[in-house]
Amino acid sequence: MEKRQYYIDWIRVLAFGALIFYHTGMFFVSWGWHVKNNEIVNYHEIWMELINPWRLSLLFFISGVGVSFALKSRTGWQFIGERTKRLLLPLIFGMLVIVPPQIYFERIQNHEITQSYLDFYPSVFNFVPYPAGNFSWHHLWFVTYLWVYSILATPLFTWLKNHSNIFKFNTHFGDYIKLLLCIFPLSITYILLSKDWEITHNLTSDWYNFTLSLLLFILGYIIGGQSQNWELIEKYRKINFGIAASIMTISLSYDAIFGPLSDEHFWVLCLNSVLKMLFIWCIILAICGFAKHHLNFKNSFIGYANRAVYPFYILHQTIIIIIGFYMADWVISPLFKFFLIVIGTFGLCAFLYHFLIRPYSIMRLLFGVK
Repeated sequence: MEKRQYYIDWIRVLAFGALIFYHTGMFFVSWGWHVKNNEIVNYHEIWMELINPWRLSLLFFISGVGVSFALKSRTGWQFIGERTKRLLLPLIFGMLVIVPPQIYFERIQNHEITQSYLDFYPSVFNFVPYPAGNFSWHHLWFVTYLWVYSILATPLFTWLKNHSNIFKFNTHFGDYIKLLLCIFPLSITYILLSKDWEITHNLTSDWYNFTLSLLLFILGYIIGGQSQNWELIEKYRKINFGIAASIMTISLSYDAIFGPLSDEHFWVLCLNSVLKMLFIWCIILAICGFAKHHLNFKNSFIGYANRAVYPFYILHQTIIIIIGFYMADWVISPLFKFFLIVIGTFGLCAFLYHFLIRPYSIMRLLFGVK
């Protein structure tokens, strides 16, 4: 039996855990979100803008890595069945039970309704899509896309199981350059689709985000499933971080001095496609490389958290919105309020998982827990 790669568990847990901080930040900044604090504080935008380009790309990549291990012991049809149970069933449950409170508290804060939640809830079953109606997957769009990707990519993945040597890299510099050239399809996607398809997360008219995320999911599968590739990623982790940090520094400095270049010019579009995708790709590789180097170990926390992380993801945004709604008018420091919401969200997620989800088979099924 192949030895478990614990650094992959750590990446997954830390990346999903970071979403709680990010979505709590959305409560305080000027960007559009479901509920808002009584005082907008833009300093959160600084760190949020730094992680925004790559946070979801990392999640799709590491999800593809997970698939590469899952398919080693399953046929294609077994994998599709397992993914449907763990993704589609929690998605349906989430859309009917977990997401509606988010819409309710948004409409209450915006003074669109004054009714109780019990009076509001039947409107979900009109199945009118949000924002016109009250039926949505909100943050669970990620689960939707993963399920669709799993269905679409399984024929490719089962073929690649028998042709895995195509994507094995050694640890010398020439193969590292080949690894960097994986940005080519990502850059082409940016050039062809980014201007015409705004990110919507609605699956049907989200072609830039859909295609980019699918490619990262596939890259996670074909690169992350080979132990030699992880050795290459670990070896060049500092270079990857240096490239990403350099691109970010140069980009922020140029924008601050001269203003951002417009993608209306084709040469700028091409330049941005390379720089943005190289930044995303290198920061993903750097995170994976440092995780392999420092986090390839097991302890009681990672064993517990690896099972809890999916229910945490399903629950976290609803809990943030409920806590934020009731704390919005508190006259306290916004920074203190930020940490209260973060602590409250982690605490409530942990309570619900440990006492209401983990002990009961039906709840584990609805929340996608193995």
